[in-house]
Amino acid sequence: MKITFILPMYLDSPSGGFKVVYEYANRLQSRGHSVTVVHPRNEAAQRGTIQYVKSHLWKYKLQLKQRPLISWFDLHPGVRLLLMPDLREHFIPDGDTIIATAYNTAFHVDSYPARKGRKFYLIQSYETWQGPEERVRASWSLPLHKVVVSRWLLRLAQSMGEAERVTHIPPGLEFSQLKISRPISERQAARVGMLAHPNKIKGTRDGLKALEIARERVPALQAVMFGTSSRDVEIPSWIEYVQLPSPGRLLEIYNSCRIFLHPSWIEGWGLPAAEAMACGCALVAAANEGVHEFARDGQNALLAPIKRPDALAERLTEALVNDDLRVRIAESGHQQIQRFTWDRAVNSLEKLLTEQQAR
Repeated sequence: MKITFILPMYLDSPSGGFKVVYEYANRLQSRGHSVTVVHPRNEAAQRGTIQYVKSHLWKYKLQLKQRPLISWFDLHPGVRLLLMPDLREHFIPDGDTIIATAYNTAFHVDSYPARKGRKFYLIQSYETWQGPEERVRASWSLPLHKVVVSRWLLRLAQSMGEAERVTHIPPGLEFSQLKISRPISERQAARVGMLAHPNKIKGTRDGLKALEIARERVPALQAVMFGTSSRDVEIPSWIEYVQLPSPGRLLEIYNSCRIFLHPSWIEGWGLPAAEAMACGCALVAAANEGVHEFARDGQNALLAPIKRPDALAERLTEALVNDDLRVRIAESGHQQIQRFTWDRAVNSLEKLLTEQQAR
């Protein structure tokens, strides 16, 4: 099959949603499909001579840089990456299958003629933080077959009357890169890891408050945060910060921690939390809908209500002072997260695309 993914933009720094798309692209290409990933500079055509010129020249500017176009992800050499001025039809290659990957790209995919391919919509979150809710909801009602990453998104699609046009396929984890290199029971330092993210819905401020409260109760607490942006001024000096960690460095960070703190309010699935579990961290998380795909309170994680840093601090303190609890949670989480393999995800997606193509 000729498969085209339509991303909403080009990013030169890591993104969980983009990572999932690139993983699918790599693995489908490896299975003999011809995969193209389209990155537009703008969603729609730009007016004015200056913007027209910028839109058409930006790809050459990016290609002149002395590094891979997607420097943060190891892409299969056969995957074709396209940098396009916008998402108008004539910039999109013909194919057998075309997949929207964000609410705004879904409207464009819906408008394309049949020669662009059978139409799908990969939904990784309810993107009301990205655009107006009425517009996001409208994208879910388009006659595209939806692929949702979690059961809460499946229920939401079904409530919108999309039960016949939706398939639940959780993403996978790359367990060759996400693994235990330091035994769970031998992690001596009371060290906590956390993602730093500028988007308010990720709950970074809640996480910082929870860390401060827990540190008052457990003075030995250490913390390390990581993210794509430079260190935020709100991060206290006692917390270590790593900007843009490589995959190897990220593995070291996860394995240096006893606990991973996940304070996000909204998650489609919760990729960093799942990665941390794969690396042997005990998960302490805000009970957003996404983490329920793999986290069970008291079984393989400790959960607290969203937007409640005080409650999050209580669960964090539990894991810090009760090492038997921490080890049990971490070991259970590590074992149970193993079911989310990329082979499972790609098998399901490939089967869906093939079956829909045959109709």
